[in-house]
Amino acid sequence: MSDSTGATLDPSTLGVSIELIHLPIQVSLDHLKAIYMEVSSICGYENFTRVGEGARLETAASPEKGASRVTFSRDRITFQEEGATVGSDLLTRKIHEVVRSLAKRVQVPVIVARNRNHRTLISVPGEATASDWLSLSVINVEQEAYNPLGRPVRASGIRLQMPAQKNDEAMHLLRIEEWLKNPRLLFVEDTATWRAPMPLDQISRLAGDFKEAEELMVVNIPAWLASL
Repeated sequence: MSDSTGATLDPSTLGVSIELIHLPIQVSLDHLKAIYMEVSSICGYENFTRVGEGARLETAASPEKGASRVTFSRDRITFQEEGATVGSDLLTRKIHEVVRSLAKRVQVPVIVARNRNHRTLISVPGEATASDWLSLSVINVEQEAYNPLGRPVRASGIRLQMPAQKNDEAMHLLRIEEWLKNPRLLFVEDTATWRAPMPLDQISRLAGDFKEAEELMVVNIPAWLASL
């Protein structure tokens, strides 16, 4: 996205989370601790916490690195990177290490579904607030069009759905709205969902899938907004 002077305004990532959903399994506390010991140095996890029937491995938040965690529950593994600069390549390597360690101890034949959530902030161009810019540039409706309602109207955001075009492709649900903490910023969230099952021996496919979803958020969506 570019402002009135032509300067590029890059998106600033708030966080990325990925869910790998599998058939329900029971992982013992000893196995979870062994996974933590095996991957902590590679993935940078510093703490182990028992959570319900599972566990959470995490690195405490810091201004430099943000927060990083992985949570094991009965039917899914959830990876979260908050406020960090971790791209899809590094996050995919963490996923591979954790899943490989889990598969050494418990049978997980297939990943049933995958979800990837990416949240970012983008500055609106010019001097407009995000609400005004959404009304004029995206929704493209003048305020006078709302006169029959008898009240002023502020655009709070839009939702776009991008269905999968192929069996192994993700469906994207995109949310673009005003960031409540700063009216000059857009909050952009993409939730990508893959419903095609993935055998564990094909987990290397994750890298391409997540890279494509990341490019949509950091390249394609800002370029589309800049063109409006």
